[in-house]
Amino acid sequence: MSRNNFKFSLIAASVLAATSSHAALYKVVEVDPTGSIKSTGVFVEANGSVVTEFYGSAIEKADASNPMGCFAEGTTCSEYRLYGDSRNGSEGHSYRQEIPFNYDSSFFYTDWNRNRDYCRSELGYQTCDPGWTDKMWYSFSDVGGLLRERDAFYNSSQTGWNNIAGEDNYFSNAHGFSETTPSSDPDQASTATRMGVTPTSDYKPGGVATPDTNSENVVINSLTSDQGMAIGNTSSGYYRINASDGAKGNLATAYRHRGFVQNGDTTEMLLPLLVESPNSDQRITNQMGRTMGWSSFNYGGKEYIVGSAAVAPFDYNDDNKNWNGDLNNCLIEDPASRSDCQNFAFATKTAVWDSTNFVAGASIVSDWQNGVPTNNDKKASQGSARGAVIAAQDSASDNPRNGKPFLVGLNTTGDGSNSFLQATVFVPSTTFDPSAIDTSRQWSPVTVENARIKSGDDFIYSNSYATDINKNLVFLGASKRRGDKRENGAAANRMFLGQVSLNNDANGSFSTPSARYFDELNGNSGIFFRGVGGEPGAINNYNEIVGAVDAEQSTEYFGKKRRQRGFIYPYNTTGTDAERLAVFQGKPWLLDDLTNGGSYNTKNNQYRIVDAADINDDGVIAATALKCDGGYDTTSHNSYCGNGQKKEKLVAVKLIPIANATSADIQTRGLEAPPVKRSGGSLGWMALIMLGFFGLRRNK
Repeated sequence: MSRNNFKFSLIAASVLAATSSHAALYKVVEVDPTGSIKSTGVFVEANGSVVTEFYGSAIEKADASNPMGCFAEGTTCSEYRLYGDSRNGSEGHSYRQEIPFNYDSSFFYTDWNRNRDYCRSELGYQTCDPGWTDKMWYSFSDVGGLLRERDAFYNSSQTGWNNIAGEDNYFSNAHGFSETTPSSDPDQASTATRMGVTPTSDYKPGGVATPDTNSENVVINSLTSDQGMAIGNTSSGYYRINASDGAKGNLATAYRHRGFVQNGDTTEMLLPLLVESPNSDQRITNQMGRTMGWSSFNYGGKEYIVGSAAVAPFDYNDDNKNWNGDLNNCLIEDPASRSDCQNFAFATKTAVWDSTNFVAGASIVSDWQNGVPTNNDKKASQGSARGAVIAAQDSASDNPRNGKPFLVGLNTTGDGSNSFLQATVFVPSTTFDPSAIDTSRQWSPVTVENARIKSGDDFIYSNSYATDINKNLVFLGASKRRGDKRENGAAANRMFLGQVSLNNDANGSFSTPSARYFDELNGNSGIFFRGVGGEPGAINNYNEIVGAVDAEQSTEYFGKKRRQRGFIYPYNTTGTDAERLAVFQGKPWLLDDLTNGGSYNTKNNQYRIVDAADINDDGVIAATALKCDGGYDTTSHNSYCGNGQKKEKLVAVKLIPIANATSADIQTRGLEAPPVKRSGGSLGWMALIMLGFFGLRRNK
C-alpha cells in the first residue's frame, strides 16, 4: 500500500461503511525479532529505513477450559508464544506452494515473460508489466527475487552480485523466529529469537560437506498438536562447489523446499518417499525430492506430521522446463553439480511422517484420483495435506471414523489430458491403523463439491485447495477464479468453508463435503461483498476463522491488486459458543475495527492489521500489521502516517482478547473524506502482491 499512491473510491468507502459497527476487542502486542536476526542472520536496511519485513505465522495452542477464552470476565490471558518468519525481499514463487501459484503443475513459468503472462491471463492487472512481474522477478531489495535464485549457480562468481557489502553469496530471504518470553503487554514490543533451523541432506552436491551460512530460506507453517515442535519448510541452502585455487566456484542447492520439524535445537528433516536400490528416476527423488510440512495430529500417543512428499520426477523431457541447460542431463550420480538441475522439480503425493522415525521418509496418505498418471500431458500430479485434526463429533458416537484423523488439502484428479488440482478432504478408513500406513492407504481422497475446477463443460476455477480443519470437521479453503471468469471486476480467490458430518452409525457413513463461499453465506454484503477475494488462514474449535480479505471493491481487471486486511469470521454451527459469538454480534469483522477505541487505543493506533494467520481456542491471533511508529494521524481506516511523510513497516503482532469486552464496547473506525496519497512508505510488494494472492502468510 504505502509504496503506491492509493485512493479510496466511493465504492470502497461504502464497503467499509457497511462494517460500521466495530468493536474494541483486542489489544495489539508487537513481537520483534530484529535484534536476533541482525546479529545472526540477514537484515536489510536502505537509506535509513528498514526493508526486512516480519510476519506472524502461528500461535501456541490453547486448551480452553472456559468457552469464553480470553474474553471471559476477570480472565488473565495466558502468555501464548508467537512464531513467525521474515522477508528481506520478494520470494518469487512462494516457499509455501508445491507448484507456482498453486496452478503451474507443468512448471512452465520459468522466466520473466512467462510469469508476466500468468499475471495477464489469470490476474488481469494493468500493473503486470513491469510492476508485478518486476517485483517478483527482481525483488524490491538487494535480496530475494526469483532471478537471483535461478541464476545463483553462476552469478556467485560475480563480486557484489547481491550488492550487500560487495559479497557474492546467495543471502537468505526468510528466517524463522519465535517469541523469546511471551508477553501480553502492548506498551513494549516482545522480543523474539531467530530459530536455529539447520537444514541437512544426506546428498551433498559436489561432495561439499555443508552449505554457505545464511543461504537457506525458512518459513514456519504451524506448531505440532502437542506444542513441542514447530513445523515449516526450508531450502537446503547453497553448497559452494568447484571452488579451488582462488576460484569462487558455483552455488548449488540440493532442494528448493523440504519440510522440517524443529524440536528445541534439533532440526528433523521430512524426507521424500525413499526407495532402496533406486533407478535413475528414483535416485534423484531420494536426493533432491521436495517435501512440505504443514500440520500434525496426535493419535495413540504419537505425533504424526502431514504435508506433501516427492514421489517421482516431473517430465524432464519437456524443454519448456529448462533453465540454464537441459534437464535430460540431470539423471546422474551428482545432479546438483550441474546448473541444468538447480530447478528440478517433482510430482508429489499427500504424505505423513512418524515423528519417532523421521529417517524412514514419507508414508503416502492416498493416491491421485481417477487414475491420473505421474505426469499427464507434461503436468506433474500433486497432493498435499495442509490441515489435520482428530474428529470429535458428539452426534456420531457410534461412527468408527469418529476419533480418527481427518486431513484437508489438495489432490490431483485426472480428466483426460487435464489434471485438476482441487480441494480435498482425506477421510480415514473405518479401520484406521497408523502402523499400516507404510503398506496400505489409510485415507481416501474426497473432492470438495462446489469447489471443482469444472462445472459441466465449463471451466470456472484455475485451482482450489483447503487449508485448515477443526475438531467439528469444519474446514476452510479457497477457489481461484479463472482469469476469464471474473466477478465484480476480479478473478479472485473465493474463500469457502465446508463441513464433514458423520452419521451416527456403525458403517462409518458421512456427508459429502461441499464448499460454501463466504460472500454467498453473508448475502454478498459487508466485508464479504460480491466477488470478494482473500486468503483463509485458520479456524479454531469455536469455529472462529481468520485470514485476509479484500478491503476495497476496486476493479482489478485492467487495474491494480485490491488492498487487503485481516479479518475474523465467527461461524455459527456445531461447536460454536453462543455467548462468545455474541461478542462479535454473530458476524464477520475487519480486525482493524476490533482494535479501535478503549484504553488500548493509543498503542493500537500504531497498527493496521493486513493479515491473520492463526487463532487458538482462547482467541489469541497471530497476525501481521503495518506499523506507523507513534501512531497514525487519526484512528480512521485510511489515515495518514505522519501526514503521509513517515514510513510504515511490516511487523508481526499478537492480537489478545480484552477480558470482559462485549459488543457494547463497539466504536466505529471512520474514513477520511479526502483521497489519501501515500509517498515513501515502506510496505513492500510482499504485502501488496503476495500476501493476498500467493498466501505468503498462510499457516496452512
